[in-house]
Amino acid sequence: MPTASTYLGFGSMVSAVGIALVLFHIKSHRSHSTDESLSETDHRFFDHQYARRMQTSALTITLGALIGLCGYLKVFEDSPIFATFYVITLLLLALWLILLAVGDAIATRVYSSRLDRRHRDVCKSLQQALAEVREAHGLEPHQYSE
Repeated sequence: MPTASTYLGFGSMVSAVGIALVLFHIKSHRSHSTDESLSETDHRFFDHQYARRMQTSALTITLGALIGLCGYLKVFEDSPIFATFYVITLLLLALWLILLAVGDAIATRVYSSRLDRRHRDVCKSLQQALAEVREAHGLEPHQYSE
């Protein structure tokens, strides 16, 4: 059976990752919120992303703290039923954390796809406009190599 310091060490590492993520998300959110070039839709996306990611990071910190407590709760030795429910709760929190991360990944993918589509539409309309200008002035179409 692992010692109390093993639980504490692992829980501390999990919490440290959560704290690092919080700091990273705060820094990232500040840069997005001061970026004047972003549209209102972009700002809304980044605000929602910040909320999702802060929730995930806070849950990571909480999960790490609960793991760290495992070795110090004397009730674990006295009550196997409590220990079972505690571990099940940890597993459910870990599952919830995974679901939050997957949800954030899906939301980011949808947002990126929308930006990519918008970019392609703008490029296509610019290429059409350029072709019309060249045709109006009798210029040869320029061949681009990709």
